[in-house]
Amino acid sequence: MFEIFHDINWILLGALIIVSALVSWAGDVIGMKLGKKRITFLKIRPKYTSRIISVLTGVGIAIATIFVLSAASEQVRTALFSMQVIQRQLISTREELKKNEESMGRMEIDLFQSRGDLSEKEAELRQVEEKLDEGMKSLNETRAKLAAMTRMRDETEAEQAVLQKEKDKLLAESKKLDASVKALKAESESLKSGIQRLREGRIAAFTGEILAQGVMTDSIITTQQVDQYINRLRSEARALLAYRFGGKDPESVRLPEVAAESAAKVRERLTHSPGRWLLRLTALGNAVEGEAVQAQIEAYRSRLIYRENQLLYSHAFEPDTPRHKIEETVFQALRSLNQKAANDGVLRDPISGNVGSIDTGEFITALDKISQIKSSIKLEILTARDIYSEGPLRVKFVLN
Repeated sequence: MFEIFHDINWILLGALIIVSALVSWAGDVIGMKLGKKRITFLKIRPKYTSRIISVLTGVGIAIATIFVLSAASEQVRTALFSMQVIQRQLISTREELKKNEESMGRMEIDLFQSRGDLSEKEAELRQVEEKLDEGMKSLNETRAKLAAMTRMRDETEAEQAVLQKEKDKLLAESKKLDASVKALKAESESLKSGIQRLREGRIAAFTGEILAQGVMTDSIITTQQVDQYINRLRSEARALLAYRFGGKDPESVRLPEVAAESAAKVRERLTHSPGRWLLRLTALGNAVEGEAVQAQIEAYRSRLIYRENQLLYSHAFEPDTPRHKIEETVFQALRSLNQKAANDGVLRDPISGNVGSIDTGEFITALDKISQIKSSIKLEILTARDIYSEGPLRVKFVLN
């Protein structure tokens, strides 16, 4: 109940009371003075003049009150001077409020309808989300299948690449086999022809057999010298073939035919690197009497392998050693020397595989002496002369 007193503008009310009292007091004082002086205004009787002054004093009180209220309160100024505007604004505001209320009503209706539509949309959204979830599951399954198919495709492509490589390899091997078959057929025909010739005549030379060999030594070797030496080896080979067939006149035997490619290689090698060279003429294939031997020329660098009287092997024998044990020991030593000489650089014979020979009589004599000893004896195998790469390895037996 007393809250209303808190909202009263006591300062304004006090100012109104004071201003009204002052104006009333001033009007009363002025009225009394004018009444005593009996002042007239516009020839009006003093009685009426004092009344007019009282009225004017009341008007002044009202004006002063309005002035004070207006100066003290913005609401009062608004109420006094802008009331019509406020009323018009109020009417306009009420109309707008009414329109807003109507719009609010329509909006509430629309909101209600929208809520219904929203519920329907939410239901549709849930359905769409369910379909989306199903679609995502299907998409994930499809992606998984696609990844599996991609892996299978990659594996298949890799297998196809491997198979293609295998196919290409097999085709290459097939071509090689075809070429080999053709070569084998040609070789078979050649062998058949050779066998036929062998049946009809005597063998003149075997494949790989050394027909002739010799050493060229010079600080400068020309192609003419090489050709002359090759012709010399051909002549020696013809003499050998003539000897094999019972000492025929060498002129009646055909010269071996040297492969041009091998001769060209030997010329180039010897002319570009002079020194000590072994030239060896070997048969390229079996040949029978009456036909020219197909041969090739080969060049090997010749160097000193062993010096004369160089010790190659030694072994001490005790008395009463059995003869077969002695023979076995010596034969084993000779086989070892054969392998050792080949490893050291002495060239083997292409047919026998040996690198040298021994004097049979000297060999038997040495075995007999060893088997008859009464005290221990040492067998030494020495080189019989300087041994070069071309060989052959010549040895001698020394008993100490």
